[in-house]
Order: sequence, then structure tokens, then C-alpha cells
Amino acid sequence: MFPSSWRDRLAVLLAILTVVCMGAALLLARDTRFLMPGPLTSAHSAIEKCSACHTKSGSGRLTWLRGLVAGDPVADSNACLTCHKMPDTAFNAHSASIALLEQSTKRLTKVAAKTPAPQSARAQNVAFPTDAMVAHGLLCATCHQEHQGVNFTLDKISNEQCRSCHVVKFDSFDGRHPEFESYPFKRRTRIIYDHAGHFGKHFPEVAKKDPTRQIPATCSTCHNSREDKRVMAVAPFEQTCTSCHLDQIVGNERVSGPKGIAFLTLPGLDLLTLKKKKASIGEWPAESEAELTPFMKVMISRNERGRALIKTVDKLNLQDLSRANNAQIRAVTNLVWEIKRLFYALIIGKASDVLADLNTGGDSKSSASLVADLTASIPRDVIVSAYQQWLPNLATEMASRLDAAGTAKPSPPAQTHQQPPAKSAPDTAKAAAASPEVPAREADTATPTRDAGKKAVAADERPPSRATDQTDDLLHPTEEELRATARPGGAAVKGFTAYAGAHGGMQSAPTYEQPRAVHEGIEEARKVAQAEVRQPKAADQTDDLLHPREDELRGVAAPTTGAGKATAPERAAPTTDTVKAQPDRVPAAGAGPKAAARAPAEAPAPPDAAAKLQTRAAPAISIEGNVDPESWAEYGGWYRQDYAIFYRPTGHKDKFIYSWLSLTGPQASKGHRTPAAAVFNYLTGKDAPGSCTKCHSVDDVEGRGRLVNFSPPRLQAKQGRFTNFIHEPHFGILDSRGCLTCHDLQKGGPYLKSYEHGNPKTFVSSFGEVKKELCQTCHTAGAARQDCLLCHKYHVNGVITPIMNTKIPAE
Repeated sequence: MFPSSWRDRLAVLLAILTVVCMGAALLLARDTRFLMPGPLTSAHSAIEKCSACHTKSGSGRLTWLRGLVAGDPVADSNACLTCHKMPDTAFNAHSASIALLEQSTKRLTKVAAKTPAPQSARAQNVAFPTDAMVAHGLLCATCHQEHQGVNFTLDKISNEQCRSCHVVKFDSFDGRHPEFESYPFKRRTRIIYDHAGHFGKHFPEVAKKDPTRQIPATCSTCHNSREDKRVMAVAPFEQTCTSCHLDQIVGNERVSGPKGIAFLTLPGLDLLTLKKKKASIGEWPAESEAELTPFMKVMISRNERGRALIKTVDKLNLQDLSRANNAQIRAVTNLVWEIKRLFYALIIGKASDVLADLNTGGDSKSSASLVADLTASIPRDVIVSAYQQWLPNLATEMASRLDAAGTAKPSPPAQTHQQPPAKSAPDTAKAAAASPEVPAREADTATPTRDAGKKAVAADERPPSRATDQTDDLLHPTEEELRATARPGGAAVKGFTAYAGAHGGMQSAPTYEQPRAVHEGIEEARKVAQAEVRQPKAADQTDDLLHPREDELRGVAAPTTGAGKATAPERAAPTTDTVKAQPDRVPAAGAGPKAAARAPAEAPAPPDAAAKLQTRAAPAISIEGNVDPESWAEYGGWYRQDYAIFYRPTGHKDKFIYSWLSLTGPQASKGHRTPAAAVFNYLTGKDAPGSCTKCHSVDDVEGRGRLVNFSPPRLQAKQGRFTNFIHEPHFGILDSRGCLTCHDLQKGGPYLKSYEHGNPKTFVSSFGEVKKELCQTCHTAGAARQDCLLCHKYHVNGVITPIMNTKIPAE
């Protein structure tokens, strides 16, 4: 042994040598990575500075000395979150919310009471209690230990690590792992599909009725594993369900009730009571028995005044107002004018402007594309033709009402037609009769502006309507027209064909041959024409109407009593504006003395000729179609029937139904009586057109109203689950029963009844639960893996790594 003096000298020498070597290393080394206890994993190998992860370390050469003192582990874990995106609950166990952890702990505590823990787990729990640590949060370094080498897997967690925290202690999966509870069902499926009913009843019936109809042969006919591998997706509707259910959607299989959705109506009113109460409602059809649709209630309820109005009239039977008080009568009167105002606005404006604030309670306005879906891009002509038949004097009434209110009038609707060069005379007459506010003479040149100072004429002062295809121009041809008629091969040589339709259909008149007397009467007709001051005739008139045959005159000379009444609903009565706009018009026969007084004195008609010609009416024979409007819209779209405008679904994924359900659902909590709830209830009813909720379930979402499950299940819907099962690796081990190897079909269960309420977590599945014993046929100690992370994941909501945060370079 060395003398103590030598030992002391050697110790001092070694100390000096160590300091010199360390100093040299610190001075000569490029960084401090040589001080690491071990190499980083390959994922973190690009990190050069210790301070990137260890907050107590600095970037200087001697700042590592501060790391000798224990730092703040929370700060180090926060440093991990600069690259790894995690939720606010990152430091909770499994990164789950407190509510979820409490619920899971209660459930597992009950399981632990029935599961005996192995001795090793008990000893571990005594030596290293983890309850306090879990209560204060788990830091990243608790499970993820760095400096273990390049090939080390950071997310690898041993079974012992998992077992140290869990209240349920078990040694292995085939040992004392708890039994499954209702696995894999956490909620009912979004699509209502009774497998037992289809396999046992519907498919055999279809195969017997139509052997050529395709019947699913295996489960994979309808189901497939998508890219995420965890969700067994359902094939598209067009591939699986069209052959049986498309007719139900479009209404072809509907036995009773309308096949379309009533959108706009003129509701039936108790006009007798309203008249007794002297309610000023203006023009309104007495024959209507329609109901006020929920869609109109939503449109009228766009403001506070409209909501109060709908709330009042909802308590009334509009077709029996005998017990209504004065306030309720006023509310009905206001409702009538609101409906008229809505029709008027939809005619003179765009639906995207009129219904832009149709949001059922939200603050933002609806986009133009959403309004287009909400109205299914309803053609303007549908509304125009409806008002022309239902409310022919709407423009005059609204103009008079706006004048009385002292407000500026919007431009009334104008029927502007682009006529082709060659067109029959009755087409012009049809345009004139279809537009009460535009004279027949001005049908091609009408503009949307009108004198704002003109007033409405009382109902008893209005001249009665003419026949649909009769105009005064036809009775008084000009010289040019007569000369054209006299020429051989003139427009009237072969005759004419008239087309008109009060209901949007097509009507025709027979073709008449030129009578011989036409040439003999040319001179007499010219004298009559020269005696009158007339405006130029419309371009599409023909001369056949001016020279009917003798048998036609005999038929016209003896008019049938009530003929005018029969055609009254089919034509529009001329308004005061129409009469004033044409000072040379001769009042129709039977217009009364007041109408005759309005005729100008400077353009008198020859007594004999005018009296004779005014008794004539051009014959019009309708084309009677064999298809009713509802059947005409067999493949979807708009049609009009009685006093309602209907929309018939076009098929699966109909945008009209989808947009209305999506818009009203958040404001349609169960039990609410709002207009939005009325629309939602109407479209989700058992017999609703479209039959959407026959297959798509409806969930009651707390604070968010009701939701129709149109969207298919996604991988994001699996977030928050602890179990991680992938179907694909298991397909190769199935026996001849296929999917039924694991999923046992349960017959006779109340599967469909569980969809009658809105709670998606209270249900009865049509398949039995998967048992632990089934999995244990493969996952044992001597066969397939059985570690915890095979079926479970720690971070239930997933982790996105790394975060890419690239700044835009400054120029």
C-alpha cells in the first residue's frame, strides 16, 4: 500500500486531471450532448439542445450544472406539448375528461369487488401506491422514458405499468381479465335496420315475388371495411336499398294522402264569419279547404310580429271562426295579408332575398345556396300561375294597401314573354288573360313599373273577365291585317290552333278552313276598321277569329246560361290599371254602365258591327290530360293541386328535406310547439313524404334540439373509446358462418322499439354481445398476443404528432 501521503497526492492528481479533462471537454465539445445518459430515440435524434426538453438546462456550456437540481416536471411535460398536439386534459389519466374518468372509475370499482387480485399486484400496490400520483395528474415522463436507445419505442407501456394504476388488478388476458360488458355496443346504430326482419321475412318475400331481384348473398354485400379499418361501413344506398325503398321515398307506394309535401297554400277560411265581423281581407277563394303549412308558419315567423301572429292563430280553427273574438278576427285578417305579402314578395323579388333571414332563431342570415335548397329552387312561374288563379287581383290589392300605408310601392310583377316570330293568336290572348295588370296589347312590351298613384276599384265596379282567348284587338283588325288576309296564302288561309291552359296544361282549338264569305266581306270589314281609331294589333293574331262561319255564329249567338261562371276561375279579371292603360278598349258585354262610362268617347265602336261582334267568343277546346299533377311529378319536383303547391321528393338525399330538417332540428326540442318544431315533426312523422326517418334515427341532443342521423359513422365518432379493435386481421380466421361467427343474430328482440325514443344509448341490439371466451380461443399466453396495448390505447382521443408551424417568410 502507498503511504497516506502518496494516496493523498494521487487523489489530488486525479482530481486535477478530471477537472482538466472536463474543462477541455466543455471547451472543445460542440455541444453538451456528450453529457446525455443515453442516446435519444430515432424520432428525437434531431434535437441538439438539452434545453429543448429540460427547462432547467440552458444553452451555455456550464448551464448543465443547473440540471443537477430537480426541476419542474410539469414544465418539462409542457415542453413536450410544443410539438405534440394534445387536448387540455393532456395530464389526466388517458387524457380523458374528469367526468369520463369518474364514470369509468365507478364502473371498474364494482368490477374490482368481484375480481380477486393476484398476489404480485397486491405487493406492487403496497410498495408503490399510485393513487395520489394519479389524482394530481400523470406527467409525460411517467410512461415515456427517453435516452433508451435509437430503436426504443417510446409509446411502449408494459402490463405492469397499466396494472399499477388500475383498481382492477389482473395478471393476463386469459387469467383474470374482467368479462366484457355489452361489447361492442355503446350506442344504437344510426341507420334503423332490422337484420332479423330482413333475413327472416322481407328477403324471402321479395325473392318469391320477383326472382330476378338482387338479394344480399353475404354480409359483405352491404358492409365493407374502409381505410380506417375500425369502422365496418355500409355500402351506398344506390347499391343496397334502391330496389326496394326508392319508391317509398318518392311516394309511388303511398296508398293514401298526398305524395308530395304541401309547401305553400291558401288556407281555407270561414269567410261567412269574417264577412259578418266586417274583416277586410280583400279577395280570397271560398273553395279552399287547405291547411296553413308549417313551412309558411316558419316564413311568417321571421320577426317578432309574425311569431306573435302565428301563436294566436295556432289556437284557432280557421275554417270555423264562429267563436273567435275580435282580437282573434284581427289576427286572422293580419294572417291573410301576411300570406298575400309573402306571395307578392316571392313574385316581385328573389327567394334568396325574401327568405334570407329564414334562420329559425339564429343570428346569421341564410346563404343563397341554402335558401335555394330550402325552396328546392321553386320556379317563379309556379308561384305566378298560382296567384293568377287564386288571387288574380293581388297586384292591385297590394298596390292599394301600400299606397294607403304611405310607403313606396315595389314594382308589381309583369308577365314579360319573349314571343317567337310565328305564334298563334290565342297565345297572345292567353298572356293577356294570365296577367291582370298587363293589357293584352302590351304583353310583349310590358315593363315592371307602374303608376304608383292608381287606386283599386271596388269589387262591384270591376268589369267581368273576358274569355281566356278573347281580346278586342281581334274584333277590330287594321288595314294591314285585312290586306294580309286578302292576299292568297295569307296567314289565315289554313286556319289556326290555339294553345292555352289555366292549370299549366295545354289546350287547343280545332283547325278551321277559310270560309268563302271572307273575301266577300273584306270591303265591309275594312270600312268598319277605318271607322275606329285602333292601335296596331299584336303580332301573333290571325284573321280566322274575325270571320267565323255561319254555324259558329249560330252557336255563339245563343250563349248558355252560366257559361261565364264556369270559366270564372280560369281567367283573371282586368284591373282598373288595365282599363286605364288602354283608353281605346271597348268594355266587354255585360260590364255594366260604370264600365261603359269609362270607355273613351273619342273611340266609339260602330253600333251595329260592335254589338254584333261583341257577342262572339272564339271557341276553345281544352286538351284533357290523362295524368294528374301529382303523377306528372312522379320523379320529383313541384306541382300544384287545388289551393296548394306541393313538392315531391326527387329521391334519396333530397336536398329540400335535408336542409329543412338540418335547419329546424336545433330549434325543435321534443315537446316544443314552435313553427320550427312543427316543420321538423311534419317531416319526421311516421307517414311523412320522403320516409327519411324510416331508416335514419333521430337523437335528442341536450341543448341542441333533435338531430337526424344522416351522416355515416366516422372514425372520429370512435374517439373517447378505450377499446381498439380492427376487423381486417380477423377475416382470415372466420369459419363458414362468416360474420355470424362473432356476431350472433338475436331474433324476437325489441330492436325497433328502442328507436321510438331519442336516447341513442338506451337500446336493444339485433346482435348478441361478443364474449370474452370467444377472444380467448386465440389470445392466450401460448398463442396470439395478449398485452394491454393490443386492444386498448392509452390516449383515448388520439395524438397528432408533430405540429407543423411554418411561418410565411417576409419579403
